[in-house]
Amino acid sequence: MRCLILAAGKGSRLSSKGQPKPLVSFLGLPLVERAILTAKSCGVQEFYVVTGFEGGKVRKFLASLQEKHGISITNIINDEWDKENGVSVLKAKGKISTPFLLMMCDHVVSPSMVGKILKAPLEEQGVNLGVDFQLRSKPPELLNEATKVEVRKGLVVNIGKGLKTYHGLDTGLFLCSWSIFDALEEAARRGDTTLSGGIRVLASEGKVKAVDMGEALWFDIDDDASFKKAEKAFLASLKKDTDGPISRYINRPISTRITKRLVERDISPNFLTMVSFYLCLIGAICLALKPYPLLLLGGILAQAASILDGCDGEVARLKFQGSAFGAWFDAVVDRYADALIITGLSFHCLWFHPAWAALVVGAMALSGSLINSYTADKYDRFMVKRLKGGGRYFRIGRDIRMFTVFLGAIFNLPMFTLGAIAVGMNLENIRRVWILYKNQDEIT
Repeated sequence: MRCLILAAGKGSRLSSKGQPKPLVSFLGLPLVERAILTAKSCGVQEFYVVTGFEGGKVRKFLASLQEKHGISITNIINDEWDKENGVSVLKAKGKISTPFLLMMCDHVVSPSMVGKILKAPLEEQGVNLGVDFQLRSKPPELLNEATKVEVRKGLVVNIGKGLKTYHGLDTGLFLCSWSIFDALEEAARRGDTTLSGGIRVLASEGKVKAVDMGEALWFDIDDDASFKKAEKAFLASLKKDTDGPISRYINRPISTRITKRLVERDISPNFLTMVSFYLCLIGAICLALKPYPLLLLGGILAQAASILDGCDGEVARLKFQGSAFGAWFDAVVDRYADALIITGLSFHCLWFHPAWAALVVGAMALSGSLINSYTADKYDRFMVKRLKGGGRYFRIGRDIRMFTVFLGAIFNLPMFTLGAIAVGMNLENIRRVWILYKNQDEIT
């Protein structure tokens, strides 16, 4: 599959800090690179980018991406970049074969949206348009600015910013056949050089299919206000269905603020994984020693590591740096970190309690914690599948465990904390095993 990206405009309403709009950084990636990596995550490897304003600088940057990401990028120059976006699309006529995905570099979209439009069947002489039908959730200012779409029986019948009757919004995602070029030329003969003008020509012939984008996240970044709203929304979207209550309400709001700073730096997710581990290592040493101030410091470090542990995945998702190894490596390192924290707390209890009590309770807490992590994968997949990606479910996991250590250190209750972890983790494991046993036919 090929992808055509429009990146020719000036973007005068956006504070570019001296950069052309395609090179403005959004959560750690220039807008044009984010568009490319979004499409690449859905299997696209061949890209055509239309450049215009300060095109030399943009093309130099694009050249660096080919080897970096293992993709093909063909530059298409639009020396009429100050004209409407339909002109940019027409510059690709004869240079790109069809069908092709069409994206705007200043539209940040979820990979799931690209996946949906690529999977939608395309008529031989048609165009598929990604449409957001979730109008009730949109603020009035977005509805005023956005390109609107009127849809009947799954087909787009009209499109434009000034529509009075409309059912959805144009997300800037298209899957196009060769007919888009003929339609744009026809629209230009009528005096309309916008992309919407070409779509209206095809819509009048019943050739534009509306593809429902569902509740997927997307933003048209026109100015500083929309830029900030998009940043806030994409950071908020980093929460996961598998987040426990501490992760959801305490850790994640803090970690996303940290991640917002981290993505602007050249820091890898695996590096953050190791930083989180070293915090746990230092914390475990502090927990193992007798003085209360060190116990307190150990608890604080354990909770800090738990928060930072969310940042590696957040950075990976925002910068498309996720990998199977990275996820596995994070899981392995977390298990070592858990063992260190529980062991450190057990050694602290040896200072004040009989050795047999500290060792027995510590062993129960350690084994319960490790089995809790081991059972999490199948339990979480089962619950997410049952809820079909929506809703929340009861879960006691690592976030609660680390927060319990933190609270126990604050109130100087190490043995009680160790016992609470031992009982809580093992009861949770039994509960999970029972639930999966009762529903074993649904387990994948």
